[in-house]
Amino acid sequence: MATEIRVLRGNQIGGCVVLISTERAKICIDYGENLPGQEDEEKTVGLDWENEKVDGVFFTHYHGDHIGGFMEIPAGIPLYMGEVTRQVMLNIRKALHRDEEAAVLSDRNRVRELRAKHTIAVGDIRLTPYMVDHSAYDAYMFLIETPDKTILHTGDYRNHGYRGRALFDVLEKHVVCRGRRPVDVLITEGTMMNRSGERAYSEAELQGDARKLFQNHRHVFLICSSTNLDSLASFYQAGASCGMGMYGNSYVYSQLKTFRETAGKMTPCYTFQYAYEVRFDFMLPGLSITQEQHMRDRGFVTVIKGTPAYEKWIERFADLNPIVVYSMWEGYLEPWRKAYDPVLHAFTKKYHAIHMHTSGHAPAEVIAEVINRVSPREAIIPIHTENAAGFWELKIREELKNTLRLL
Repeated sequence: MATEIRVLRGNQIGGCVVLISTERAKICIDYGENLPGQEDEEKTVGLDWENEKVDGVFFTHYHGDHIGGFMEIPAGIPLYMGEVTRQVMLNIRKALHRDEEAAVLSDRNRVRELRAKHTIAVGDIRLTPYMVDHSAYDAYMFLIETPDKTILHTGDYRNHGYRGRALFDVLEKHVVCRGRRPVDVLITEGTMMNRSGERAYSEAELQGDARKLFQNHRHVFLICSSTNLDSLASFYQAGASCGMGMYGNSYVYSQLKTFRETAGKMTPCYTFQYAYEVRFDFMLPGLSITQEQHMRDRGFVTVIKGTPAYEKWIERFADLNPIVVYSMWEGYLEPWRKAYDPVLHAFTKKYHAIHMHTSGHAPAEVIAEVINRVSPREAIIPIHTENAAGFWELKIREELKNTLRLL
């Protein structure tokens, strides 16, 4: 049996699933939920798990559009994910009191650990994960080898975060020049293809701009995903350079602790040494003042959600003229989009939020360079995109354009 590749929901951003089958094995890459605003579609693909006979599900990272459907997967099928992915997911489920989901994530027999550069064999399929830069930490691309095919699944990636410089080194050293077989099929994300020509605003630039802002505004409420390690680190480092600590509720603090204890061991950028759980009336040991007074005196970057529940936090410091910074996708604030969030939009308008955000995805020119460097022999399959046709306009060699397989 020749290797079969099936892509489900590849022509949308989020909820994409890839099935790879051989004579002896079948694996699934990602099993996520649709993004907000796609409620008119089924929440997940809804695989016929009994008839698919999947031997393992591999998750590229912890974003819900890649992993959010994991509870639909039958108990006998192993779930492969990075350890930080498991911990981040577990923090979320505990905060939401989803005990059944937390129990699955805590089952170390069911949840198998992915580690960068460590090959896993499932029947006659070999899969090797390589860490990539993304707005989720512990994100991977997968090099998949079957008896007759070598497939590279990029997952979500970029090169303008703190770990992005390694992208092309990984491709050259471990994919293109690995010494085994050239890549036959490249499956690549194309989220930014509908924003062709848009320059990527880097995390380093974000940190620099935030530092300038914080020199004049020392009381900051930050609307940012609690799992976006790089952007949290950008704002944390900017605040720390101005003597400001980072604060969040118990859930946000649990995520910062997870990043401190994992990614923080790899680089000082992610240590979050001066990060704290918000407890305004707590008396600080040795200082004889409350946490609130300390925040008033030293300044702060406090992570919040853009909901009315956090207005009381902002009003608590109203006499200090705090600012609100919005660091998420602009689409949530644009009424013509399906993902529009009217509550979030009203919140950001009320507090005149300053917009500062970096994309978690590669711009078109980086996607083109990945394609040119990998140079797949048989097929390029764009997924995770609403503009697969835009791949025809990429600056890639003509012989590569001839291998494009649009869904």
